[in-house]
Amino acid sequence: MRFGNSNKERGNFMIQSTKTAKAGKAEKTANAPAKGAESEIRIIVEVDGNPVGILDLDVDRLWPLINHRKRDSAPAEWIDRARFRMAVRAAVARNLTQRLQTHMYQALGKEIVRAELNLETMVLKAEAAAQTFGRTRREIAAMAAKSGRTPADFEAFFWENLLNESDSSDLMKHWKAAAKKKI
Repeated sequence: MRFGNSNKERGNFMIQSTKTAKAGKAEKTANAPAKGAESEIRIIVEVDGNPVGILDLDVDRLWPLINHRKRDSAPAEWIDRARFRMAVRAAVARNLTQRLQTHMYQALGKEIVRAELNLETMVLKAEAAAQTFGRTRREIAAMAAKSGRTPADFEAFFWENLLNESDSSDLMKHWKAAAKKKI
């Protein structure tokens, strides 16, 4: 998947799915029995060939949510019950993984675009503040003193304005309104 517009390439996105077991050894925890590779599914998310995240699914914990029938018998006497249960569980886990990959692919692509927009918005807000109030510490100190406040007051105002989703169209008006609230 490519993010961004047609004239600017943003990155490749890929999800891999692997069944895992640490170096062939089963992991043990204080409350859980040993797990084999068939009880864990690992979905690795890569962007531009670099892993950016991992989703580990414990099939042993998911299976009761999936198998509501509570019936583990094979549909016919001649079918080996253990083999049937293992094959069905593996097929269901594979299909679940494929569907999750599709949803994660779409959701991550959508959320990366939103994150890019958030980043751009914050950078624009910071640039607007610099343009409105000044780019140097000396300019900020002079502006704060002129309005009867301190550079620390301005810094608090700046960070609050940057990190919330308020409109930053008239920063000076917001600065003066904040000064009046403080009085």
